Formats: sequence, C-alpha cells, structure tokens
Amino acid sequence: MTKYVYLDTEETHLDTEFGHLWEAAFIVRDTDFLDGGDLEFWWQVRPDLTTADPKALQISKYYDRSLVSHLQVGLGVQLTCGTEFDDTPEGTVTKNVTAADIALQMAYHLDGATIVANNPRHDRDFLRAFLHANGQAFTASHRMDDVRAMMKGYVYGRLAAAGGKVDEAFTGEAAHHVRDWLEGATDVLAWEIVGVHQDPATKHTALGDARCVRDVADGITHGILR
Repeated sequence: MTKYVYLDTEETHLDTEFGHLWEAAFIVRDTDFLDGGDLEFWWQVRPDLTTADPKALQISKYYDRSLVSHLQVGLGVQLTCGTEFDDTPEGTVTKNVTAADIALQMAYHLDGATIVANNPRHDRDFLRAFLHANGQAFTASHRMDDVRAMMKGYVYGRLAAAGGKVDEAFTGEAAHHVRDWLEGATDVLAWEIVGVHQDPATKHTALGDARCVRDVADGITHGILR
C-alpha cells in the first residue's frame, strides 16, 4: 500500500510559536483504492487570533472566507468538496465539529502517508502542532514530496536529455516559462510548464492550493502515482 496526501494549510502566522492552523485540505490517494480515485477533505477551525500576523490573515483572506469567525476558539466545520452533493455548492458547511474531531480525522488520513505539498515542512510543522495540541500523534512518513523540488528535477531532467536546448526539451508556453526561469526573470518555475493553470481566486485557499499541488504532481509524473 502506498498512500499520498496532497495537502495545504492556512495559518494565522508563519511561525508555529505564534501562529495557529485555521484551514486545511487533504486529497488522499491510496493505491489500494479500487477505483483509483482521490478523496477530498476540507476543514476550518476557529483559531486564537491574539498573536496572529495581520498580513498572514490578509493573504489567506481569513475575514473574507472564514466560516468559523463567529465560533468559539476550538470549534470548526467540515466543508463540501466538488460534487460530493449534487445540489450543494462547494464550500458549504456539512457539519459542525471540534478541533479534536478534526485532529482525529487528520491523524487517521496522515498515518503512514507521504505528504505532497508546495511547502511540506511548513505544513508538516503546523499539522504536527495542531495534532499534538488536540491529543493526537503525527505519524506520516518522515519523507515528504516537495512539488517545487519535483518541478526542478523535471525541468533539469528534460533539459539534460535535450542537451540543454530549451526548444527541444519544451514547446510553446512551457518553453517560454522555462527560459524566463533560466534567465532569471523569475525565481520560481511556473506550474504552466506541466499544463496547470490555477484560478487566481483559489490561491491561498486550502482546497484550491491542495488541488493545484495534486495537479502539478500528476503533470510531472504523468499520473503514474495512481
């Protein structure tokens, strides 16, 4: 059995000493799933904001998007994902839960799993802190997949196979983005290199970013991790 959890978290501060997780989304892919599909999970939990970084809240659009700001600290919600319910819009509250309930679900899904994320160490540290604060253990694999590092390996590998010639290794929009990166016009590789175009409205949202991570990883591996 190989289990991958493509995930993203949103916090009130970049430092675990001051910040708390307030939103998380998991996309669980287990190679033992009979249909080879992914299972999506999305939670929000009311954090303690006394040491929050205002900038972090603005970036993640806490006061625009939070469905838990009116709740007491430690209470939360689970939200609908995709077409889970045909007549219910995505992001609708399906049930009220506690931080302890969320932590238990997270611990179960993370057990033995390989985390795949855009910034896996950051997400791991906040998830571990959240689980420990709510009486659970963090038992995911210590080896994690960083999609930024995967993307670099993918680009360098294709360039090496093409003798360093961008136009032989890539075509169209992908070649343009790779060339920009090699020439220093940007310090990050664009997801578009592997055909992923993230809707700007979903950036810095847990489910939107988790889906982007999944799509980028699949673009790099051509979906063989199913």
